[in-house]
Amino acid sequence: MPQIDSGIPSFQRIALFSDIHGNLPALQAVYQHAQSYGAQIFLNAGDIVGYGPFPNECIQFIRSKKMVNVIGDYDQKVLCFPQKKEKYAKKKHPLKVHAFQWTYDQLSQENLEFLLALPVSEKISFADKTIFLTHGAPLDIKAHLDFRTTQQEWKLNQEKAQSDFIITGNSHVFWKKKVGDSIFINPGSVGRQDDGDPRASYAMLSLGNSIQINHFRVAYDISTLLSAFEVYNLPVEFSYMFRNGINLDNTLEELAQAEK
Repeated sequence: MPQIDSGIPSFQRIALFSDIHGNLPALQAVYQHAQSYGAQIFLNAGDIVGYGPFPNECIQFIRSKKMVNVIGDYDQKVLCFPQKKEKYAKKKHPLKVHAFQWTYDQLSQENLEFLLALPVSEKISFADKTIFLTHGAPLDIKAHLDFRTTQQEWKLNQEKAQSDFIITGNSHVFWKKKVGDSIFINPGSVGRQDDGDPRASYAMLSLGNSIQINHFRVAYDISTLLSAFEVYNLPVEFSYMFRNGINLDNTLEELAQAEK
């Protein structure tokens, strides 16, 4: 492999993506950025669709690039919409229900089948290292591993995965944590941020004489995204989320405060 002057000496560069959420411009930007740093393998920890206006395009993109993918809990909720729409209507905010239904209605049959076929987890071997890829946590893809996770929970998830590296998503915030002989990594969200920074987030795992984990924030053409929200007549709250890098609950709170 030619030497790449990226400041990341490695033998194998593995790009770690998660939580794309239908944001094609962000996905294209992080893919190009990772390629420029010599990424050879791309792993995606789920939630490919949801809220963003490009669900089909995002699925087609990751399929064309032959990424390794697992399903996310939001992907599952979209797939279950026809069976659970009445339950969702009773328990969830109307805008969340709208996002589930709109995404489900947009997806082609081929892409619905692609999502349905995705595994909950994958274990991949690289030389003498193993990587466990899942969405929320090895024990539960709906879980949020973060600063609130107890030491016992970390250990139980580490024992479940039995891998050198455990890649998860769902919390939309980058972090890394060593537990026993394993390193947990959350690359943050490619497409829909929760930390107030609307730039796309991903991580690079570099394996070689040393192990390095690098986190990147990548600016992208958000105007294309915002225009698509208008074209599809999607709620203004959705575009507000992506433009400001916050989730729907915080969006509703901020908009309510602005009206006072």
